[in-house]
Amino acid sequence: MVSLTHLPPEILHNIFSFVDPEDLARIPFTCRLLNNFIKDNNALCRAIYLRILDEPPTRDLNFEQELHELVMLKKICSAKDSANNEQIQSHLPFVYRAFTRLLNHAIQVPAPVGITTKEGSGASSSRSINQPFARKSRAQTFPASRNAALLATLFSNERTRERFLTRSFIYELGRDRMMPGISGHPQLDAYDSESGSENDPDNAGRRRPRRSRTEFGWRKPRRPREAYQMSAKLHCLYGWGLGTDEAEVAPGAVNGEARRRAIWAARRGGGVFSLASSKVYDMREYTPRTEWGPFLDEDNGSSGVRVDWEKVEAILIVLGTNIRSKRLERFPIFWHFWGRPLAGCWAGSYIPWSRDREQGKEKEMSGLDGRDPYGVSGSWLRVVSFLDYSDFFNFNFPVIDRLPRDVPRAPLNAGQATRLILMRIRVTKIEPPGERDHPDHPVVYFEGFSRALDGSWAEDADANLRGTVRVTPEGEVRWTSYSIFDGEERWKSEGIQLGGIRSARGVVGTWFDKDFNPQGPCGPTAFWKISDRQFAGEDGSQVLLEDLFPLIADDMQEDPAARGSADEDLDHFGAEADWAEYEMEDELDALYYFDDDDIFDVEDGEAYQPSELDEVDDEDEDEVGGETDAEQDTP
Repeated sequence: MVSLTHLPPEILHNIFSFVDPEDLARIPFTCRLLNNFIKDNNALCRAIYLRILDEPPTRDLNFEQELHELVMLKKICSAKDSANNEQIQSHLPFVYRAFTRLLNHAIQVPAPVGITTKEGSGASSSRSINQPFARKSRAQTFPASRNAALLATLFSNERTRERFLTRSFIYELGRDRMMPGISGHPQLDAYDSESGSENDPDNAGRRRPRRSRTEFGWRKPRRPREAYQMSAKLHCLYGWGLGTDEAEVAPGAVNGEARRRAIWAARRGGGVFSLASSKVYDMREYTPRTEWGPFLDEDNGSSGVRVDWEKVEAILIVLGTNIRSKRLERFPIFWHFWGRPLAGCWAGSYIPWSRDREQGKEKEMSGLDGRDPYGVSGSWLRVVSFLDYSDFFNFNFPVIDRLPRDVPRAPLNAGQATRLILMRIRVTKIEPPGERDHPDHPVVYFEGFSRALDGSWAEDADANLRGTVRVTPEGEVRWTSYSIFDGEERWKSEGIQLGGIRSARGVVGTWFDKDFNPQGPCGPTAFWKISDRQFAGEDGSQVLLEDLFPLIADDMQEDPAARGSADEDLDHFGAEADWAEYEMEDELDALYYFDDDDIFDVEDGEAYQPSELDEVDDEDEDEVGGETDAEQDTP
């Protein structure tokens, strides 16, 4: 028998390509020959990398270093509960770098290939041809990624998530206040003496206690701490379970008791949700320095804005909890984004879809759409939450307000309303980047319209839209939009696209008065792309419905058990039920016409008490908490 050391290099390469990364480092210790073979063998490391992970968009990588960091990340995330907590937390910068690097190297859907042609007049025109890349289902707009699956597995442990995803300021504040769900967790802030960023040279020699207290409570850091920002960004990218007690609000819970408990748990006046709501609706955070969006409160000058990931985290907590408490996760068009971790949160993850494309009648993209790097044109599904204005005003402008600006307001437990809106937009202009934009990416202008999925609203709830998409100097995709009623701009929105350019996860941000009214209102919003069908002069409402209906009908064809739905909810339809027909006739009454208001109206949590849960019938849930008076135009 031929010894292993006498085999040709090609065969050794094939054998060792099936070795796990954790074991690869042990092989060089066996003998000098194998040590020489393994050392600096980037081709072998690449073969191992591609066997377990996605092929990265660039081939110019040090795959040996990539495997080394992967092994280290696995060790850190699998540390036992008895491991030294401070030592583990000191690895946050590495975990952040490795986490985001894996997402940056995740599988990407090829962008349309632009082709420039010469016309008879001598003028040049551009057109774009889409590359084939099919969706697994119509509602799942991103591909399966081995990188994302690996990260989901590594962070499936609650202790790992606690160590690295819950280190922002609101979580520290929640632990200090013994909030439900996190009161038993230890304080996690290992950066104990800096008053600002650990890496900020301007902060040298300026120290104060880790948590400065006043008679009103904690002071917020004078400058954004890198640890807080890194943890919040990881939490935003991870996504699922943001701000909820996962033991009580389980994804896909649709039976009556689970639903009532989910609604009460989300609105019970405690936990991180109330702190996040306080941060999102606090008008003191909407300033010219933050440009009223999810950006850091700092002097931007000509350098452009930087994303405040703690603000984005708070927005996702509020919207995610509202969506779960309304059972919207039972629709895969929501579940794929708000009910599972790492849902399309990387650049280039969006898979184009339109009914024309599905039928093989897709038209070539031409002109501006062919030059648009952001994939703006198409239909988008939007979620907007807001407070009753009386609650909003009382929260922000109490009769006696001696609270310092750097001390957070009290937890906010008032009920919120949530609306769904369909948007259709198209590119109208593309310009070079400005002084405060990333120099490598253009500014794209768009126009369109939006339609509220609520028949009870006034007709002026529908709006026209205009806005821009650009990339900030730090590389984040920034969306700015205006909602226009009767020719007048009324609401403005600022948001960032989670994951980067053409990310399927969509945009998260804030909405507010376009004139920056210091008395508000304001609130959180998010939207994600569902279809690519272009304008062709059709009626706006009909165009939107033709994009939405196939997604809803396709939802019912997925296996409900795969999403954790209760089997008894499906029994009365029979084994041969026509799901598409049922969906059109029944579910859309609730989804589109809002006859079932409680699907979209969040009840006031103060109306609930634990002892009342078992006494509330499903059909009576709409009456709990009453209607909000905030039935106003929304963005």
